[in-house]
Amino acid sequence: MIYSDTQLLNRIPDNNQLNKDQNHIYLKETLDLTLSIVSNLRGKNILAINFCENFGSMLLSAGAKNVQGESFQSFELKDSSIQTDQQTWDVIIINYVFDMIPKLENSFDIIKKILRPGGYIILNTPYSSNTKDIFNKKFPPFYNKMPGNLFEIFFKQDFICAKEKKGFYGFVRRSDIKHYAAPKNKLYLDKYLSSLPKSNSHQESVQGTGRLMIGCVTENNPKYQRQTLNLVQSIRWFGGNSSKADIYVCIVERADDDFLKELKKFGVFVRIVKRFNQNHPQSNKLRFFELPEIDFYDIIMFLDCDTIIVQDPLNYIDGKNFQAEIAAGATVPHEVFKDLFDHYHLKMPDRSYTTALSRAPTIWYCNAGVLIFPKEILKSFFPVWRNYTEDLIKNKHLLKDYFQFCEQASLTLSFVKNPVSFKKLPMKMNFPLVGRSSLAIQQCDPVIIHYHHRSDESGLIHNVTKSPYARIRIQEFNNMLKKVSP
Repeated sequence: MIYSDTQLLNRIPDNNQLNKDQNHIYLKETLDLTLSIVSNLRGKNILAINFCENFGSMLLSAGAKNVQGESFQSFELKDSSIQTDQQTWDVIIINYVFDMIPKLENSFDIIKKILRPGGYIILNTPYSSNTKDIFNKKFPPFYNKMPGNLFEIFFKQDFICAKEKKGFYGFVRRSDIKHYAAPKNKLYLDKYLSSLPKSNSHQESVQGTGRLMIGCVTENNPKYQRQTLNLVQSIRWFGGNSSKADIYVCIVERADDDFLKELKKFGVFVRIVKRFNQNHPQSNKLRFFELPEIDFYDIIMFLDCDTIIVQDPLNYIDGKNFQAEIAAGATVPHEVFKDLFDHYHLKMPDRSYTTALSRAPTIWYCNAGVLIFPKEILKSFFPVWRNYTEDLIKNKHLLKDYFQFCEQASLTLSFVKNPVSFKKLPMKMNFPLVGRSSLAIQQCDPVIIHYHHRSDESGLIHNVTKSPYARIRIQEFNNMLKKVSP
């Protein structure tokens, strides 16, 4: 057994309040939970943090190959730039995480580097069957919040809770689930999905839509950083019930640290994604729909980062149909669509819709800035959309001078090729910020404002609309932004 300086090994907290029998039972419960998750410790290398030496002996007796113990304080001091040849561990067990949640979150860079693929993280708290009376009296307010905090922290780091029992928690990497043999992989995934509504306030079902995921794709430059922060802040400020939804921001290729810190303030999940195609930046939005986390949600809502939410959109999400608004104008002319449908051997649909602003007859042709999918519809629809987008980019000549609308043209081709149940969104769910005066604009009280380039360098939205309702909404957003800006 390898142990650091004995001064680095902490006894179980409040050990004076527990007699030796209770101490032994507590350690045995930790070992039993570990065995129930890992199954077999034989040959495993284990890092035990904040445990007494007796626990190390118990792990070795259970078959562990190597056990190292240290305090969480010494663990925190490890250089975060640990090299790949550093000692790695099959199992990391941390005792008494009750007051360590902030420290634990800050230590994840270390944890992920030293935990082997397919490894386990085991956490326990003083709240076990034999000590609950003592510790529940001492720490009841915080304990009630702790499971949700833990699950949220680990979920952000791509870990899921594989097992939970009386204050003991076992976590595995989400990406490792497929490597576990059945039925363990299914048990882990089922356990995680069942825990979402009760464990994380941002994961709760919202109204009748189920678990809602909101996301966008952005670039790592000042313009798009401002737009993205506008969107994220607007959801949290004005989203009503939808403000509780999980928000995923996909950043193309890389992200500045300051940008990440700002996003973190609003509980955002950040994913770095590859560029979809160098020749067509607008198609990067498809990367959002490739996120594996989509499996954890019921409704998937994509927003362009040049949008803001100014009212709760949930009243307009039916949870059953693919939803989008018809494009404001015929940005891909009908004649070009005729050539596209001929090229792909598809039947040209009737012009049974009307463009949102110009009021011209059009085929099914939607603005891709606000897209809402039930997960099951997305699963069948997205691969078709991706394939058409990739092919149109390769054959950009087919779109002539309208290539910038490639992903919207491919969306139309996909809908005709693979029809799914569809319900048109009203204009208020994708309100175009324009200066023109029309009855539709004047009467519209927007929920989502699509402002495009109409904002200044501080993020304030230009209030150019002729809708008195939209003017009030924009002013409310701008006032809030001014209030929080340095």
